[in-house]
Amino acid sequence: MTRNTRRDLIKGAAAAAAGASFTGLSGAAWAQGSGPIRIGLITPLSGPQEFLGSFAKNGAIVAVEQINKNGGILGRQVVLEMRDDKANAAAAVAGARELLASGVNLFMGSIASPTVLALAPVMQQENAVLVSSGAGTEKMNHEAYSPNVFRVGDSPDTRGRGEARLMAQRYPNVTRWTGLIPDHEYGRTMWGIFVDGLLEYYPAIAGKKPEILDPIITPYGVSDYRNSITQALRQTADGVFNSTYGGDAITMFQQARGFGLTKRYKVIVDAANEFLIARGMKQQVPPMWTGMHYYPAANKGNPISDQFIADYTAKTGDSEPLGWAAEAHAGVYALKHAIENGKSFETKSIIANLKGLTWDTVTGKRTIRPEDNQALKDTELVFIEPADNAKGYAVKEYVKVDGKSVIFPPRPGQKLELRKP
Repeated sequence: MTRNTRRDLIKGAAAAAAGASFTGLSGAAWAQGSGPIRIGLITPLSGPQEFLGSFAKNGAIVAVEQINKNGGILGRQVVLEMRDDKANAAAAVAGARELLASGVNLFMGSIASPTVLALAPVMQQENAVLVSSGAGTEKMNHEAYSPNVFRVGDSPDTRGRGEARLMAQRYPNVTRWTGLIPDHEYGRTMWGIFVDGLLEYYPAIAGKKPEILDPIITPYGVSDYRNSITQALRQTADGVFNSTYGGDAITMFQQARGFGLTKRYKVIVDAANEFLIARGMKQQVPPMWTGMHYYPAANKGNPISDQFIADYTAKTGDSEPLGWAAEAHAGVYALKHAIENGKSFETKSIIANLKGLTWDTVTGKRTIRPEDNQALKDTELVFIEPADNAKGYAVKEYVKVDGKSVIFPPRPGQKLELRKP
């Protein structure tokens, strides 16, 4: 964020607070009655996941600046009020409650699974709405469903099952699979969904039953993965699915390379690190498939995508933002359309108009299912390999998967039932 942008946001927030009109809601006041429209952005701004949070922050800023440049929402300017959740549930709730107390009822961000699960009951209790910009837990649309929480990006079943189907199509003889799975909510969720996809698509497409080995459970947030790597070396898997992410994934793959582990596999599938591992390892990155919220090259010619890249590059100097930026951008516009369609800033109206909303985004049209608040969108998969260029890696090919063809049907309030080996 530039110094001028930060100053303008702070000034706008102060003006909004000065003009706030409080309605006495339980624990929270509604302050969208006058002044700028205030949106709370809850995302990691420090700590090990800050680099992911920075994409969500910058994507949201670009959206807000575009909207303000074109007249705002219902003629009113928009300001972001940011709080650092450190990818930590307690910090997310504390930041949200601070903003709720000042009258904010619109929230977005929450890229980490623990934070969105912790915020969901708060949003419902305090009559607010949250749009997640990349959290990977499937629980938010199933047993932990809240009518006040929306996911505008691809769901974990769209991503994981899309990857599994591609494996059955491209690698019909790679039938012995294991996983490198961090011991937390997101890691376990993605492994279970990927296995579910393998068990469905290999028999249907390749005519073979896959063999699922026990996954290697890796620690979270450590610097030494040698024990996990040693366990993996004892296996005889042909394919591996990785759901470690961020700095953990870079550290683990760097150490795995030293042990020769990555060369043991015929195919590596990464759940959702996009270009993070490749940017960290450069020419040492092992060839792998990875899931993307948004790959700019796959969306050239889409005027919204083209404008987003132009504005994002001008703002940050980065011409290839990772997908968390695109999901935040889509989230701000979803709120804009819901407010304008209902001609209201009240939470009840916004929720009603988010449900079933179809709107244009950087990846094309998306529709939010009214049953479980999950967006239907394509998921984008890319194959990365090392390259002798300035970046140190290149995309060999990319595939768009129709989200509607692999997503589970809506089951709000019900536990997700997955196939087991």
